[in-house]
Amino acid sequence: MGAVGYLYRRIFCNRVKTALRRPVTYVYILLVLFYFTALPMSLRMVVEEMEADTPEEMITVLTVLAFWVIPANLIAYAKRKGLLYRNSDVQFLFPAPVSPRKVLLYAHLKTLVGQILLNSFAIVCGALLFHVEAWRLAVYFLFSMILENLLEGSIMILIYGSERMEEKQRSLVVKAVYGLVGILVLMGVWTWLREGLSMKTVADYLHSDMVQMVPLIGWYIAALHLMFTGATAVNIAGTCCYLVLLILAVTAARRMKCEGSFYEDAMKFAGDYEEVVRSRKQGDSQKRLGKGQKFGKASVNWRGDGARALFYRQLLEYKKSRYFIFDMGTVTALLGGIGIAWFYSREGGFGSLNAFTPFIIPAISSYLIFVFTAVNGKWAKELRSPYTYMIPDTVFRKLLNATAMHHVQSFVNGCLITIPGAVATGMTPVTTVLCIVFYTVLSANKLYALAVAEAVCGNTLGTMGKQFLQMLIQGTAIGMAILGGILGMAVGGVLAAYLLMDFFLVMYTLIFMVTAALNFYNMEVA
Repeated sequence: MGAVGYLYRRIFCNRVKTALRRPVTYVYILLVLFYFTALPMSLRMVVEEMEADTPEEMITVLTVLAFWVIPANLIAYAKRKGLLYRNSDVQFLFPAPVSPRKVLLYAHLKTLVGQILLNSFAIVCGALLFHVEAWRLAVYFLFSMILENLLEGSIMILIYGSERMEEKQRSLVVKAVYGLVGILVLMGVWTWLREGLSMKTVADYLHSDMVQMVPLIGWYIAALHLMFTGATAVNIAGTCCYLVLLILAVTAARRMKCEGSFYEDAMKFAGDYEEVVRSRKQGDSQKRLGKGQKFGKASVNWRGDGARALFYRQLLEYKKSRYFIFDMGTVTALLGGIGIAWFYSREGGFGSLNAFTPFIIPAISSYLIFVFTAVNGKWAKELRSPYTYMIPDTVFRKLLNATAMHHVQSFVNGCLITIPGAVATGMTPVTTVLCIVFYTVLSANKLYALAVAEAVCGNTLGTMGKQFLQMLIQGTAIGMAILGGILGMAVGGVLAAYLLMDFFLVMYTLIFMVTAALNFYNMEVA
């Protein structure tokens, strides 16, 4: 790789040296070691309880990942996105007398450390959870690090770096990838209609011969079957197709003309990426990579005084948005509610979880809020505005008015995820209202938990460290809500359980809110 290899080594070494001087690095190392060891060990009993501790189940996990990763990478390459060049790369590497083909490989090379970590984690899980033989894991590691990278790098050069491929042809590649995904979906639907909905049906589908015959995605899955479970006619044929594709892709990538026509798109993507990184550091989660924000005309009738101005400013921000208070969180909540209702109606219950039917909706709500929802929304802009701290009002009213629209949005999402499932499962109106309150308060809890993390550690642990601490803090609140639910069921049934869950959650949220207000005050007088 010459100069590109030297640049990669120097950047990597310099980043390691810089990281080792920062105390937060050792916290991250401990967290990584914890997840590498504690997570597989904690999952081991669960996997054994489900009788899923076999090599076939490891193939299941890797197959699901392949369904997501392979199409996403192909689409990104066809749209000339997905390769991350920082502004320093653009300014230093693009003007250098280096082959554009090597510039592309440099971007792919930057993912190597992450691949090593992920594949190492897969090997640890394979040995501890799925009892895969050591030599098979070694073969898988070499396959992933060598053959997979050769094929992906070659396809990246052929699609991303092509001089001849026009926009129309790139759109055809995207449609072809969606076509492969559509074939897999139709296969899944056909299996479901033939065998019914069950875990066995899902396993049969993921391990079926027809999936292994789908070009590229299926051929990769066939290679996994050959490595982990032994040879069959189908997985040998699929693996041979994979190897033939690899040879053809590498040969074509070496011979293809590549003179840097992708530089302009790469520079634009690099600029967009830097802008998104800056906005994330400022707490703005609305901006998306490669997509400009669209705003409409909006106006509000201003009423009140003092901190009330923050509420109307937030209302104006939401009205300028294309869909007002509705976003991907709303879509997720609606799909979750419909999914709960459909599953319960079709299967006549939740199977082995029927005893916990009244708490299925809060459990799914907790998962969606805890893992997927953004921590900061539009209200985070108020923290960066100087006029916020000049308003003659109490910090508590400022915080309440700045986050009021966020709570309204959470209430609407709570209704969408709760009402369909509540109707299907026959929940009482009072329980339904308490379930909506649970969703709304838990969303507020996540909002204020980050403020607690901010007050505790400041900038000592960085953005990621604060998010880990925030998850720990909110996890404590969720744990107390679960304890309240258990006590309520023991004392007075479902209604008492909901009342105690909401009570504990509200108490913790109020504590977090007061802490957030104090932090707001410290920022104001700083």
